[in-house]
Amino acid sequence: MLSLIPLYAEHGYTALDLNFCEMMNPHSAIDWEYIEKLADLRDKYKLKYIQSHAPYFDYQRLSDDDRKKADDMIIRAMEYSKALGIPHIVIHPIRGSISGNISYFSSLLDRCEMKIGIENMESEDEIWRPEDLLEITEALKGNTGIVLDTGHAHMMGLSIPDFIKTTEENLIGTHIADNNGKEDQHLLPGFGTICWEETVDTFRKHYKGYLTYECMKFSAGIPHEAAGSIIELSLSISKYLLGL
Repeated sequence: MLSLIPLYAEHGYTALDLNFCEMMNPHSAIDWEYIEKLADLRDKYKLKYIQSHAPYFDYQRLSDDDRKKADDMIIRAMEYSKALGIPHIVIHPIRGSISGNISYFSSLLDRCEMKIGIENMESEDEIWRPEDLLEITEALKGNTGIVLDTGHAHMMGLSIPDFIKTTEENLIGTHIADNNGKEDQHLLPGFGTICWEETVDTFRKHYKGYLTYECMKFSAGIPHEAAGSIIELSLSISKYLLGL
């Protein structure tokens, strides 16, 4: 993450999402010293960190001890995000009921006061319907909002424009990614089968926040030396989309 931030800035990005999922790596270097370096890069390149993503786990399948470790890691990500002035952190809902998720997010908010963006997921036994997300966020009274993952919505056969309209008042962030409608491929827009013309038009009319790429798999096989070319391509696509 640290090595890529200057590249994004030098190629024209001014606002970035920070992915703290890297904390799940047993050899992760993310600690408070790392956070200070992120702050230094933000100030040096005059960047905004506008969203972050917490580590995620298949929570219901963990032992009690592992659940505690998972929650502790998510709380650290929340604390890091808060220290960097990030307005909200994306956290996956757990598998199970709406009431179970309300309890789960309440417990996190009791430990760290920071706005949580709850993401729509991509399988039937998870939280993926906009109506369910609304029920959770409205129960938590302003402490949470909804983050729309366009790739997940497409996989579940949802109309992305309808999702945007339904969640408009609670929609605080996005994960913009394309796919073939079957796999969570994290492609740049235009490389999958989402209709971006209608999607972007609906965002323009019903959403005032950032359109944030989540396309890490798109460049997974590209050498680090060629990263600048991928960044330039992503910027070209974003300019095209915003011009629709």
